[in-house]
Amino acid sequence: MSGQIFELMQAPPEKRDLPWLQSALQAALELELATLPPYLCALWALNDPGRTSYPATQIRGIALQEMAHFGLACNMLRAVGVQPDVFGGYDNIEYPGQLPGGVRPKCDPQFFPCDPHFEVVLGFSSFQSFALMAMQIEYPESPVPRPALLALVPGETFPSIGEFYDAIVTGFQNLPKNFPYDKTKQIPGSLGLFVIDGYDAAIRAIRQIQQQGEGASMSPYYAPNQLSHFYAFGELYFAKKYAYNPATQTGYWTGDKIDIPPVFPMTPVPKGGYKSSPSGVAACDQIFTTMLKQLNDAWAQGNSAILQAAVSSMRALRTSAMELLSKQIPRPDGPGIFGPQFRKA
Repeated sequence: MSGQIFELMQAPPEKRDLPWLQSALQAALELELATLPPYLCALWALNDPGRTSYPATQIRGIALQEMAHFGLACNMLRAVGVQPDVFGGYDNIEYPGQLPGGVRPKCDPQFFPCDPHFEVVLGFSSFQSFALMAMQIEYPESPVPRPALLALVPGETFPSIGEFYDAIVTGFQNLPKNFPYDKTKQIPGSLGLFVIDGYDAAIRAIRQIQQQGEGASMSPYYAPNQLSHFYAFGELYFAKKYAYNPATQTGYWTGDKIDIPPVFPMTPVPKGGYKSSPSGVAACDQIFTTMLKQLNDAWAQGNSAILQAAVSSMRALRTSAMELLSKQIPRPDGPGIFGPQFRKA
C-alpha cells in the first residue's frame, strides 16, 4: 500500500466517492494499527513495575485511545459495506519505516527539533528519541504556537494525518443522503466504540480520532485538562509539563519537571526483524499473530466476544514482552537488549 494515502489525497473532493471512501478507511485502519507497536514498546520498556509513573500512565492512556481509533476505523469500514482486513493490512506496515500509505508528516523545526526524514521504529536509542518520534507521528494541522513564534503562525497550517481525516469527512459528505449505513457486524461497547449508523456518527468518530491525537485547532486539549497525544508526548520529550495560556492561545513545554523512570535499553529492531533471537521473541510473535487473527475475526463476524479474546491476548503479550525485556538479554549485533518485534509468526 506504499503511497496509497498520498494517491488518495490527490483525488479532488468531488471524486471522493464510495470506492474512494472504502479504500481510505482501510488505509486509516492500517495507519492507526501502525502506532500501537512503537507505543507499547515504550510503555513496556519503562522499568516501572507498578506502571504508576506519570510517563507510564500517559502512554497507557494514549495506547488505549489508539486501540479505540483502530476500532472506530473498523466500524466505519463496516458501515460502508466492507470487511476490515486487519491481518492482511498489517503486511503494509514495516519497522523501521514510514507510516503506512506514504504518510510523511511535515514539521516546523522552529517549533520542536523534528526530523523531516524520520522513521517509525520499535525500540529507541533513548526514551527521549521515542517521545520525539511519537510527537512527529501525532503532529497537528494547526499546532498551538509558542509565544515567540505567535506572529509567524496565523493563517499557516501544517500538513498532517489530520488532513487525511478531513478528506475522509469529504468522502462521507459525498455519500447520498439516503445511503444505507450497514449497522451489522459493527462492534460497540468495548474501548468506548459506538455504531456508525449515519453521517453524524461517522463525523463524531473522525473528530474524536483527530482531536485526541492532534488536539482541536490551535488548542492542546481534546477535553477539559486532557492533553492530546502530540502535547502529551511533548511532555515526555522535554520532561516538563505543557503550559498553555488561553488568553493568548500560546503554549510550550515550560511547566513543572517530569520524572522519567529508568528504561530497559531496547535497541531498535532491525528492518526485517532479528536474524537470531531468544525464544522469548518468538513467544511474543506467536501471541501477537493470534491477536491479529482475533481482531480480523472479530470484525469479520461482528463478534464482541472475539474482540475481548483479542484484548486478553494483548494482556498476554504485555506479560511476555515485559518478561523478555526484564531479562535484559544482550544483542549480539550491538549495544542494547532484545525486545518484542511485532512480527507475524
